[in-house]
Amino acid sequence: MIPIYMLGMYIYKWSLHNVRNEISKTNIAQVSFYLESLEMEIDRIKILQYDCLNDENLNKLSARYGIMGQYEINESLRQLHRRLVTIKNSSNYIKNVNVYIRNVKKTISSNNGINDFDYEMYENIRSAAGIKGAQIIKYKDGLYLSTYQQNNYLMNSPDYIISIELNRQAFIQALSKFNMYDEIGSVLIDKSDSTVIINQAEEDLLLKKEIINGIFSSGTKGMKLYNIDDKSYYILYVKSEYLNMIYLKCIPEEVVEKPFNSFYIWAWAFTIAVCCIILIYSISTYKLIHKPLIKLVKSFHKVENGDLKVNIQHDQNDEFGYLYKCFNKMMENLNTLIDQVYNQRILMQRAELKQLQAQINPHFLYNSFFAINTMAKTGDENLAIFTKRLGEYFQFITRNSSDKIPLSDEVKHAKVYTEIQLMRFSRALEIKFGEYPEKYSELKVPRIILQPIIENAFNHGLNKLENSRIIVIDFLENDNGLDIIVEDNGCGMTDYDIAELQNALLYTGNDIETTGIINIHRRIRLEYGQNSGVMVSKSELGGLKVILRIEIPYGYELDNYYQNQ
Repeated sequence: MIPIYMLGMYIYKWSLHNVRNEISKTNIAQVSFYLESLEMEIDRIKILQYDCLNDENLNKLSARYGIMGQYEINESLRQLHRRLVTIKNSSNYIKNVNVYIRNVKKTISSNNGINDFDYEMYENIRSAAGIKGAQIIKYKDGLYLSTYQQNNYLMNSPDYIISIELNRQAFIQALSKFNMYDEIGSVLIDKSDSTVIINQAEEDLLLKKEIINGIFSSGTKGMKLYNIDDKSYYILYVKSEYLNMIYLKCIPEEVVEKPFNSFYIWAWAFTIAVCCIILIYSISTYKLIHKPLIKLVKSFHKVENGDLKVNIQHDQNDEFGYLYKCFNKMMENLNTLIDQVYNQRILMQRAELKQLQAQINPHFLYNSFFAINTMAKTGDENLAIFTKRLGEYFQFITRNSSDKIPLSDEVKHAKVYTEIQLMRFSRALEIKFGEYPEKYSELKVPRIILQPIIENAFNHGLNKLENSRIIVIDFLENDNGLDIIVEDNGCGMTDYDIAELQNALLYTGNDIETTGIINIHRRIRLEYGQNSGVMVSKSELGGLKVILRIEIPYGYELDNYYQNQ
């Protein structure tokens, strides 16, 4: 119940927050549009005002009044008055347009015509010092825009001033259009001294010091919540830098939250209904889809880890029953195919091994006989050992035993071969045979994988060298298994030949000639996986470097791996 309650409260708070934001955005957008329009209108009025500074009749009266005839004076005054009336009628925000001509001692008004010079008004509205933007001047409850020629000063008194009195009633009428709620009211405040310009509030709530100070320290527009006299109010504000004004509007909190009285009940009802539906749907989905799907995924994981005997039992005759049936059939077919391919590959590898065993190098055989003959004639004391090693060699390669033998036996056979070669070429041959890690001695490896590599080094690497022939056999243990490394200092293969041999080893097709090294590579991969096999590269000794890589599957302890073999 707690999550449902929290979800309901979240939806309620979220909805209330969104409504507040929408109310705030709507009111701010309307007032911002109004203030922007007012700025544009005031700017347009000021342009008309500035343009009037260059009026021919106005300048004529100011500069030539003393030498003008009465008719010319009257005509200039009439034309000037007509222009002022035109300016006044161009906007609802203009209440009156006055021109104060100091030299003529006359005040021309769009509303009152020609009057005596109003010196008090002239002095109070002529200066807009310290006021930025629209430069609206407050004087005797009136709002004025004034301008004069900046270069017409005479003892700080301009020859004439054009003054436009703004219509407060037009401000009030425009602002009243935005009273969409039962709000307390709105005010328009001067930013410079916090005085009220337009007041439509029923109470002085908006003029409280804490609200004014809070708004002045805030951004250009927004809506804040204030608690005053145990009641909460939303104060909406928009600032105009150009007009030097702040618009404030007060809306009681209950007005905003009133629509939520019924929505709160419906929101709870909807939340509970949705939660019930989700609960029922979740239980059904878990039983009908999620649980059977987990069973299928687990079966695939078992297959991925090498368990190909997976069989999924399912009693119901539904879609998952069909999937399980197809999965079981697929695994049955897969096991059949694997058995067929594996058995075929084993038979092929055995046939190739038998062929290699049958292809005893005749040169090695009769050279060995010649060596025996020479030892017998010279009475060489190593003759008995030589013939014994030669017998052990042929006994190993011709016997029909298991396809896999311990690594210790395979290394022993390779050592027998190297001892035979050392007896034949003792003066011109150096063989360095390293020791393998003892823990790998019982590791089962395919038969005859190391000796052919050493023989290959003799036949193709060292055959062109007469002296200083070197072969190094070493064993390198790594995190994944064991590397058997055979290197020579021969010159039988170029870099191109080595690259071609490496490509042949990587080729998985059956349409190439299966040489001894390719046969060894494929038998190792068949036994230990695709990351094992034979790799060739240039040796630091100058000849060929061959690596027999045996990789133990990840997660196997070596003793357990011996048992699995």
